[in-house]
Amino acid sequence: MPVPFAGIIAPLTLTVVLAMPVGTVAAADDSLLTRAAEAYRSETLFYQPQNRDASLSRQQWQTLWRRTRENGVHTLIVQWTQYGEETFGGADGWLANALVDAERQGLELIIGLYQDPEYYETLPDNARFRHYWYQQLAKAHARQQQIQRQWPLTPVGWYLPEELDDWLFREPGVRQELTRQLASASQQLTGPLHLSMFSGGFVTPGVYAAWAENITESGWQVWWQDDEGARNLDPPMRQAYRDALSCRIGVVREAFARTSATESDFQASPATPRQRGNDCHPDAVFSLRYMPWAEALHQGPPGALAQ
Repeated sequence: MPVPFAGIIAPLTLTVVLAMPVGTVAAADDSLLTRAAEAYRSETLFYQPQNRDASLSRQQWQTLWRRTRENGVHTLIVQWTQYGEETFGGADGWLANALVDAERQGLELIIGLYQDPEYYETLPDNARFRHYWYQQLAKAHARQQQIQRQWPLTPVGWYLPEELDDWLFREPGVRQELTRQLASASQQLTGPLHLSMFSGGFVTPGVYAAWAENITESGWQVWWQDDEGARNLDPPMRQAYRDALSCRIGVVREAFARTSATESDFQASPATPRQRGNDCHPDAVFSLRYMPWAEALHQGPPGALAQ
């Protein structure tokens, strides 16, 4: 049996290894530069808050958001607003203040809720699955209510940070229970609601696509991570999963390249994402930290929640 994903992927929790900004790459080759810049363009962009981002001044945030809008971004998906006990300063803290400025710069916000740091260590225990997921959705509901009451924001949607994959949810009964709970949660949470998934090749593309479609039917906008950065799949298999998805499933183009071995802590460096295809899927890019105009976020020590 393959090694569980908890030790392989660490999905979207990435260590930044600085790379040359796109603006400095092949400056003499205008066509190459244009193609690279165009690959970063998307109306929807993920942002993963990290503690080190608290060091940015208000002016730096305002400049960052202005440049984000100038580069065609309309909607920002904030991956989480609470990570375990970490709340990034709460309603009056640096994250809330930065997001207020993002809205003032014209960005619409999809706000992430609660992320359990032990998610990938807990879920392989299928005996605990039903109660554990009920707890996570209850915490998401409580977090949403707290933000609605206390944070001075006007979100256009909400994001569930717990990512879904076909290792943790490889058993049909577990997938069915998850979909049932997500359908119930969609009646309790204020919408629109978003979540993301990734593939590891543990179920067939057809089964995976049907699962994503069932979650969509249960009231969620599903985003599929394209694996171009994480590289868990061979390119032909990666394309097979993409091709199986219905047009309702969004595609998250990964703007990083994995640099760590499969059984090591996940590390990556910024990289040009795959060009957006002429397809029907909603499009997003992960993530703001890797954008060539986001130099301010390249500061500080690496780590998802580095102090």
